[in-house]
Amino acid sequence: MLKVGGEVDSYCTRCELVLAHTIHALLAGRPVKVECNTCHSVHRHRPPPGRSGARPQADPARPGKAARERSGVTGFDELLARRNVGAVQPYSPQKRFALDDVVDHTVFGRGFVSSLRDGDKVEITFRGDVKVLVHGRG
Repeated sequence: MLKVGGEVDSYCTRCELVLAHTIHALLAGRPVKVECNTCHSVHRHRPPPGRSGARPQADPARPGKAARERSGVTGFDELLARRNVGAVQPYSPQKRFALDDVVDHTVFGRGFVSSLRDGDKVEITFRGDVKVLVHGRG
């Protein structure tokens, strides 16, 4: 069952890809306004080609692995598994991080460094969001 605050796959007009979006508004049980979990643009829901707009009733919270593979959408767990999870580090603004480092944050949980910015900032992808955090300030 779809709900406000839940996730749905939608075509993102800014990213120009089918990505996971957070539902902002529903009308008659169908998402009408969504926010891209990657670039955070808010727009009307555009179902992926060949789909009606609602997820299959069997598993509304998350599509199965086969459905993700067919749609070309990669889940957070798959992205995280591609990194060295054995070398996870607790996040601290004093530590310096490198691209693809896995970090544990006390508020956001486990994530990985997806981009380095401005010398003292890193972009870390967490399960529910991408955050820009400071590093190397010690």
